[in-house]
Amino acid sequence: MFRGYVWKLIFRALFLAVAVWLFFTGEGALDFTAGLWLGAGGWFLYAVWLMLALEMLGRLIPNTRITIGARKHYARTYAAPPSGDSGRLLPAEARARLHKGAVSSAVAWVVFNTAVFLALFFLDMLKPAAAVLIVLAYSVFDIVCILFFCPFQKLFTRTRCCTACRIHNWDYFMMCTPLIAFPSVYSASLLLLSAAVLARWETSLRKNPHFFTEETNESLRCSNCKDKLCLIRGVTVQTPAVNTELSVIAGPDPQSHT
Repeated sequence: MFRGYVWKLIFRALFLAVAVWLFFTGEGALDFTAGLWLGAGGWFLYAVWLMLALEMLGRLIPNTRITIGARKHYARTYAAPPSGDSGRLLPAEARARLHKGAVSSAVAWVVFNTAVFLALFFLDMLKPAAAVLIVLAYSVFDIVCILFFCPFQKLFTRTRCCTACRIHNWDYFMMCTPLIAFPSVYSASLLLLSAAVLARWETSLRKNPHFFTEETNESLRCSNCKDKLCLIRGVTVQTPAVNTELSVIAGPDPQSHT
């Protein structure tokens, strides 16, 4: 899995490099509001759309080709603790940590992008071409966060790694954020797909919060991890102790989840 993400980083970096080249040779080539054929750079814009759309569909359809952190909201990846608990139990501290980190991350993302939009506006650069560049820059940054360093994890969610990350599947909606400023079929389709990924994630979290923490999901623990995405980051293997005082979270029995 680690090698696959290295290749994904290289692939996305190449897309960003092409976008930079097209931007400086004629930003009209990146104007996704230009109509059906999307201007002179239509071939590249369609390639970007296809790359993002296929990856998002991969998140909506359960499959083992994506990391456990990105599919932990599915019942088939859930493994109850050996204590024999029903799986509907979650430490109160862990429950609070999930929501606090998410809210802080969302606020930080809104503030950061507002600042970016304002800067581009005052520089007279708030155009579709700039939005494409930022989307692809965010896509590269997404893999950098997974393989090297994640400011959201360090400052807000404070999870050990991406496997237990509360906002793991927020990534595509965050990538597509710059497209909000330029309504079109192109931008709307990507935003709707990313919103679907986000909604599926949050719906599962609401119903099954025990899927999302290593305290209540054995699949997320270091000892059971097969992804090994932390090779460069050097995460120390941990086996968290489950709090003996657990708070019941209302929800259906995990055996009935889909």
